[in-house]
Order: sequence, then structure tokens, then C-alpha cells
Amino acid sequence: ALGTEVFHLLKDHTATENQFVLAPLAKRNAEFTNHYLEEHSEIDEQELALANRLFAFDGSQSNEEGHLFYLDLCDFQSNYLKHINEEDRLLETEMHNQFTDEELIGHQIEIMQAMPFDTLLLWFKYIVPARRVDENAQVLTSFKQNAPAEAFEAVLAIIASQLDAEELKAILKIIP
Repeated sequence: ALGTEVFHLLKDHTATENQFVLAPLAKRNAEFTNHYLEEHSEIDEQELALANRLFAFDGSQSNEEGHLFYLDLCDFQSNYLKHINEEDRLLETEMHNQFTDEELIGHQIEIMQAMPFDTLLLWFKYIVPARRVDENAQVLTSFKQNAPAEAFEAVLAIIASQLDAEELKAILKIIP
């Protein structure tokens, strides 16, 4: 089940980033985006191969097959973290150089509006515990302003299951 969630989010990440981050950025600096689009294609292929192997496991595999999967997953994770580190350092900086804060918030809203709600809930489940209180409050404020009340309540339920009560209280205190 965890593998299903993780591989779904990894696939969604590259697709969303291609459409809502790299495509708008390519209109302003096309040379900068080519590298990321190529890497995303490679990442998608690696993810699919690993997911297919994981979901094919039925208990009849040898210890060697399990160990080889583990090693390949570790290699993928190492390469993926290097990719994300580069995005966080270079791509994010370029986005801030090319777009206003309002435009970037608009990108976030477009992403959330286009994303299937189950996927959005899954993202909130994993991202909120990894963000600072002020970052969560900013995203949740925007979401609250642009989503039906039931959707906001569903998001709160998901994140409440992932945070301790004090952290959730700190986030909610900031949200108008």
C-alpha cells in the first residue's frame, strides 16, 4: 500500500511539475527547462520499472531478487534526491527570478484545482509534516479561500492524522 502511494506521488510530481512549473518557465527561459524535462522522462521510466517489480512480488522471489530490488531502489532514491536537491536549489531560484509571488501562488492554485482530490489529499498527508508551520499556513490559507468547505475539512482531517496537536494548533492559529 505504501509503495502504491509513493509511486503514485512520484509519477504525479513529474507530470505536475512538467505542466505547471516547467511549461510556464519554458515560455520565459526555454533553455533552462530542457534538462529537467529529460530527467523527468528518465525518472518516470525508472519509477515504472521499480513499481512493476514491486507489484509483481508474490512471495515466491528469492532472497537475491529481493536484495537486488532493494539495491536498485536505493540507487533510484539516491539519484532522485540529487535531482530534487538540484530542483530545490536551481529550479526554485529560477522560478523566483522569472515569476512574481502572486504568479507563483497562482501556479499553486492551478495545480490544486487540476489535481484529482484523492491525489491532493495524499500530497497533504506527506508534505504537511515536512513543511514549516508558516509554509503550511500559507498553502492552507490559499486552499481554504479557493476550495469548498468540505474539501478543506477533509484536508484538515488528513493532516490532523499526521501532526501532533500542538503543531496543528499552531498552523490553524495563523489561518484566517
